[in-house]
Amino acid sequence: MYNPYDWYWLADDGRVFASANQSLVPKSYPAYKNWLANGNVPTRWPCDDSGAQTDSELSKVLKPYGLTIGSFEEIKSMLKAEVDSAAEIERLKYITPGNGQAMTYQQKVTEAQAFKATTNPQDMDYPMLSSEVGITAEAISEVADVVLAAFAHWQQIGAMIESIRLGAKRDIDAAEDEAAARAVVDSVEWPQPAL
Repeated sequence: MYNPYDWYWLADDGRVFASANQSLVPKSYPAYKNWLANGNVPTRWPCDDSGAQTDSELSKVLKPYGLTIGSFEEIKSMLKAEVDSAAEIERLKYITPGNGQAMTYQQKVTEAQAFKATTNPQDMDYPMLSSEVGITAEAISEVADVVLAAFAHWQQIGAMIESIRLGAKRDIDAAEDEAAARAVVDSVEWPQPAL
C-alpha cells in the first residue's frame, strides 16, 4: 500500500529518492533493498513537459505531504559517498576484505621488510612469513620476495584508486549544479586489473 512517507522513486538514470530520508539513497541502501524484497515497486521519477526527470517535478509530488528533496549539498554528500563505495569495490578486486586480513597483510609486509634488512634473519622471528613456507614459496626469503612484490603492486593500484577517488570528490564539490555533479560520478574510470 502506498505510503508517501515511506516510499521510493526511481529515475531512469538510476537515482533513487527515499521519502523517509527526504534524500537520494544508493540502490544498495539496506532499507531500500528490504522494501523491494517485501514486494514493493518504486514509482518512476516524474517527468517535466520535455520528458526530463527533474527534482522540480518530484518536488511537486512530495510537496502536498510536506516532504522535500535534499539540498544540493546533501546530494553532493550522497554522490561522494557513492564514489567512496565504488572505490572500496575497486580495492576489493585486489585485496581480501576484513580488518583482520588487513592486519595480516600489514604484518607480512613488516616482517618481509625486516627480514630483508637483517643480515642473519632467524625464521622464528617472522611467524607470518614462516607460515607460508611450502605454500607460497619453498624458502622464507622467497616468501618475503613474493610479499614485497605484491605490496609494491598494491601500492601502485591503491594510489591510482585513491587519486581517482579524491579527484572525483573534489570535482563533485566544485560542481555548480546536480547534473554536473552526477556527470563527475558517471565519468569515473577505475584502473583495470592486469590479466
